[in-house]
Amino acid sequence: MEISHHNAWDEFLDEFISVFSVFDILKHKIFICGSYSDETYPNLQEVQKIINENPNNLGFFEKEFRRTHLENLILKFDLIAKFSDEIIMVIEHDKGGHMIEMGIILAFREYYKKTKVFVRKDVEITEVLNRGGLLTPFFKEDSSLFYFDNIEQLKAQINEIY
Repeated sequence: MEISHHNAWDEFLDEFISVFSVFDILKHKIFICGSYSDETYPNLQEVQKIINENPNNLGFFEKEFRRTHLENLILKFDLIAKFSDEIIMVIEHDKGGHMIEMGIILAFREYYKKTKVFVRKDVEITEVLNRGGLLTPFFKEDSSLFYFDNIEQLKAQINEIY
């Protein structure tokens, strides 16, 4: 199934350049997904900080794009995911919009092939992920799937990879 964005590409690129710069288009663009809750968003910001320490990388969040596809968040996610070179999904719980995004990632091979998933150990997450979505053929442990105990371990894993 192909999703149409009509004229949204031009609008999105204009917004990208206004948020970042024209030079950032040339960087390795890493779309960081996860919960934006007050408890977990600071962890995503730590991930972004580590990624952006490499001048060839640009780590960013969906919420940095405020004009593109505001009427349809699924189309917005699809547009940003298509544009990104890589997607990082950080799962610290299974409540919230990032689980919808994870479902989209799993539904499209082009997305799960460019996604790395980081899952906090010992949290209750849906069986659909535990006994399906986090398994091969979607992800492989220590290659595209990583488990962490705390934020320090997550930061160390991100630092090692990026």
